[in-house]
Amino acid sequence: MVRTQALQLRRGRFTELSLLFWVAALAITGFLAVVAAETSAFGVSAIVVPVVFLALMASLHLFLVARRFRGDQILMPMAAGLTAIGLVLVQRLASDLLVQQLSWTVIAAGAFAATILIPRDLTALARFKWTWALLGLLLLIAPLLPVIGREINGARIWVKVGPGSIEPWEAVKLLLVVFFAAYLEEYREVLAQTQRRIGPFAVPPVPYLIPIVAMWLIAMLVMVFEKDLGATLLFFGIFLAMLYLATGELFYVLIGMVLLFAGGLLAYSVFPHVQTRVDIWLRPFADDLRFGTSYQLVQGLYALGNGGLFGAGLGNGMPERIPVVWSDFVFDAFAEETGLAGAIALLATYLLFVYRGMLIAVRAPTPFLQLLAGGLSFIVALQTLVIVGGNARLIPLTGITLPFVAYGGSSLVTNWMLVALLMRVSEVSSRMRGSP
Repeated sequence: MVRTQALQLRRGRFTELSLLFWVAALAITGFLAVVAAETSAFGVSAIVVPVVFLALMASLHLFLVARRFRGDQILMPMAAGLTAIGLVLVQRLASDLLVQQLSWTVIAAGAFAATILIPRDLTALARFKWTWALLGLLLLIAPLLPVIGREINGARIWVKVGPGSIEPWEAVKLLLVVFFAAYLEEYREVLAQTQRRIGPFAVPPVPYLIPIVAMWLIAMLVMVFEKDLGATLLFFGIFLAMLYLATGELFYVLIGMVLLFAGGLLAYSVFPHVQTRVDIWLRPFADDLRFGTSYQLVQGLYALGNGGLFGAGLGNGMPERIPVVWSDFVFDAFAEETGLAGAIALLATYLLFVYRGMLIAVRAPTPFLQLLAGGLSFIVALQTLVIVGGNARLIPLTGITLPFVAYGGSSLVTNWMLVALLMRVSEVSSRMRGSP
């Protein structure tokens, strides 16, 4: 009897529900803090947005309960919490964009629900790996087309859709992870074969290096024609990580890093936009840069320094000095107003998210699902490291957005689909173990 009641409680997803109460408290507190600090931020949207957002998250929870969904109960509340922080920051930094970001949140919730429902058999995705690869490549080159392609801030990574634009690369990430997972499941044993050793590294036959060289060439083409350093780094980084997960061979990672470094040196010597990014990184305070191309980074670094230990408080900092702060430098704005403590808490949330994703990967019953969950988790890990590293001047700026938090519809929708896929993998594992 006691065991039956315990199983019913777990089926009710009470862990998820209790965490969503904390998300509600976070959202309400954040919006109230911004409104209290800035009376100009008060308006109908400041009341409607948190109410609609919380109703949306409650609806997703009830949807999962109604489906008797057995997947992970922590990922969705974490994604909701990060999205709530993003909405609060949009209210703080660009209140005129708040309703638009809420609209994207509604679309993202719909995409999450659709991904939970479709496909019924997750492993069936592997049978269409070349379809996903072709679709991903088509989306990757779409911004280069003369009619629909659009260049913003020097990067040609956008496609016109009606009055606005979307970033196809966000969807490409998911498609390529599915393709990589299926491809590496099929060829992992072949790629793991070695002929000799060089020190601690097992060296595979030369023909087995063709996939890594092919991925490197595609990544370099993205950097050359679309001028998108972030997509280049993510594309090749995700492939390297999944290749290592599939084979366990560090030699592939070493070769990949050498190729990436060589490609970076070549690009720096040939392409002006790469030279500009590196110059901004190496000498942002130079007189010929700090009031021009490096102004954004310099103001972001000042914001990080002004945050101190506990920050200036929401609404009390001066992040508006940073151009396009709501998208490119949202981490610096958050760190200025919440301090080192808030920045660490935010990064800890991402770390826990990635940990849960990797745990799902370890527990997955098939190699394809293991690689799929591992690749999806690594997207969030690498994207967070790259954007935070760029904001803190640890690496050159790339233009990548902070998952769930930064303003942007394409990224938000894709990231919520990513959460749904991870939860689907965890549900497969749960059902195969026979646990609720």
